Amino acid sequence: MRKLKLAQKISLLVVVIVMISVGISIYVAGQYNIKSLMEKVKENTLNTVQIVAMSPIIIDGIANKESQEIQKFVETTQQQLKSIDIIVVADVNGKRYGHTKSNRVGKMFSAYDNDRAVLYGETYVSEGPGTLGPSLRAFTPITNHDGKILGFVMAGTLLDSIAKTKQDIALIMVLFILMGCFIGVLGAVYVSRYIKKSLLGYEPENIARLYLENKGILATVHEGVIAVNQDYVITLINEQAMRYLGICKDFVVGKNIKEVFPQSKLPLAMEQQTAMLDVPYALQDVIVVSNNVPILSEQNIVVGGVSSFRDQTEVNKLAEEITGVKKIVDSLRATTHEFKNKLHVILGFIETNNTNKAKEYIGTINNQIQSNISNVLNMIFEPTISALCIGKCQRGNEIKVDFHLHEDCYFENSFNFDVNALVVIIGNLIENAMDNLEYLDKQDKQVELYLNDQDNQLEIVVKDNGRGIEDTRKIFEKGYTTKQKSRGYGLYLVKQNVEKYNGSIKVDTKLNEGSEFHIIFKQVKHK
Repeated sequence: MRKLKLAQKISLLVVVIVMISVGISIYVAGQYNIKSLMEKVKENTLNTVQIVAMSPIIIDGIANKESQEIQKFVETTQQQLKSIDIIVVADVNGKRYGHTKSNRVGKMFSAYDNDRAVLYGETYVSEGPGTLGPSLRAFTPITNHDGKILGFVMAGTLLDSIAKTKQDIALIMVLFILMGCFIGVLGAVYVSRYIKKSLLGYEPENIARLYLENKGILATVHEGVIAVNQDYVITLINEQAMRYLGICKDFVVGKNIKEVFPQSKLPLAMEQQTAMLDVPYALQDVIVVSNNVPILSEQNIVVGGVSSFRDQTEVNKLAEEITGVKKIVDSLRATTHEFKNKLHVILGFIETNNTNKAKEYIGTINNQIQSNISNVLNMIFEPTISALCIGKCQRGNEIKVDFHLHEDCYFENSFNFDVNALVVIIGNLIENAMDNLEYLDKQDKQVELYLNDQDNQLEIVVKDNGRGIEDTRKIFEKGYTTKQKSRGYGLYLVKQNVEKYNGSIKVDTKLNEGSEFHIIFKQVKHK
């Protein structure tokens, strides 16, 4: 069964309500009119019989048994009373002395509901059959001056006439109901279209789904989000925004954004009806970048606005990890730190007048550095990658990890491979291996890099003798990490860059023996 749309539901509901309301109202009004009609008919018939019975012509005529004057009076009266269909004048025995139909004069009254008038002198109304058909009729006695009952007068209205009047009232009721329904349909169509337009054409279930999606999105995004209406009153705020502002939701929603967040450029963006992007703020000793966008209706009227902002330091960290700059900077920092330590040793020798020891130490350091540098430069001819490896050598020396190149390592980037991608891949793999070994209680800590771009393929192998990996199923997922103060982007970025250039990656690991990451790019082309 096809589900009704909102406009159809509203139209149907309004039509039903209008039909029921109009129907009940008109039915009640119709019943009241019919009841009033019947009361009026009874009143008219009673008035008629009482007036006729009080006429001297009728009293004298019955007393003297003269029907001619009575009949003439009845006919005259009948012509003047349009609502009365029958008038009968008879004596106590029921003999007619006057009748609406003159040919009935002299004949006996055919009904039997006149006894209360002639026996008890009552005036009353009843329904009953007659020679002209069923009628609603009134009876009253004819009395002389002494109060003696001489006969009775009957006046009535045929039920067929009353029924026709009821039908006319019913027809008017139906016409009013149809008119009300027509107006209700027009109103329902207008209301449904107005509501549908106000809801931007969405059905209620779509609005509910969008609301739930909106809540889910706000809960998952790292950005702070604030939404306001056209009066700058905050209608929505997520947890991250409250964390940046250092406030609670109960205090914020319903407040003017100018009070809660005075630095916000959102009100200005709404006034100018233009987006204000990448606006920096200082919030709680944190620099954030904000985007402020007004929300416009179809008539180009501002109905609200949305402001989103994110910690700039988080953006910078992510950018550094993506571009590999962090890896090179860390390598250079390690080199600087290592040289500072060695300079302190040399300074100590000089201050204690051990110049020979200082010269010997300098020579040893020089030979070691020259050995590391020459070893790298003889195998890796790409300047950025060689600088990265030299920095990693110094980093290894600082944390007592032996980082070295495989004896068959050879790389000149003959395929013009993306150097930034290589920095991300190699830098993250080496850094993960060193992190794995740094705090390991082991004497011989080694990390080996094999890099070769011969035989029309690029091969990268990073091997360590650390503790190994317990579960390799999630290591490439974004945000997954086993290290403290880590964002879990390292191996995720490695996998992303490998897939970007159609490479393959394989992980071999054994607990307490170490891990090996093996990457191959086949048929490498210029990027």
